[in-house]
Amino acid sequence: IPLSFSQQRLWFLDQMLPNNTIYNIPIALSLSGTLDINIFEKALNFVLQRHESLRTIFPVKGDEAYQVILPDFFVDLQDNIVNLSTLEKVEQQDMVKQLLEKEANYIFNLASGPLIKVKLLILSTNEFVFLMTLHHIISDGWSTTIIFKELSILYNSYLLGQELLLAELPIQYADFCIWQRSYVTGGVLERQLDYWK
Repeated sequence: IPLSFSQQRLWFLDQMLPNNTIYNIPIALSLSGTLDINIFEKALNFVLQRHESLRTIFPVKGDEAYQVILPDFFVDLQDNIVNLSTLEKVEQQDMVKQLLEKEANYIFNLASGPLIKVKLLILSTNEFVFLMTLHHIISDGWSTTIIFKELSILYNSYLLGQELLLAELPIQYADFCIWQRSYVTGGVLERQLDYWK
């Protein structure tokens, strides 16, 4: 699958500035109340399976990158829990900041992935911080809003034992990439290049 022009730009910048974290998207989501970690993990993994872009890596063949969508990629939230509940509030806040900074500065390998990293911080029996870091090549600000909206819907549906309320996705990002590459050719491409030159 070819890269979209946006992905190609981000891939190129990653090659020019290797081991750079400037295109990481770090998110810290504060959660309060009772949290069923197993159901949260199940909802998160459903979102990962639902959106192919979150399971995509970018290996290189020759001198060109292409997309590979991993068929089965799941996160094990149980292995990514940090219990801070024994610390005093000030120590907790310092530790949350340190962990957020560490996660935000994680160096992703675009070729092998995964390009998403999660961690759950336990502050007390009813206070949590969910850390998620994504590389910008698989997501953007608009997309993260969708991810968290769907995560909330799925978590509540699973918790209440209700039917899932999410409609099937009509297309995936890879479909857009293929369309974009077939559309932006010939005269369309020349006009775009002329404009930017």
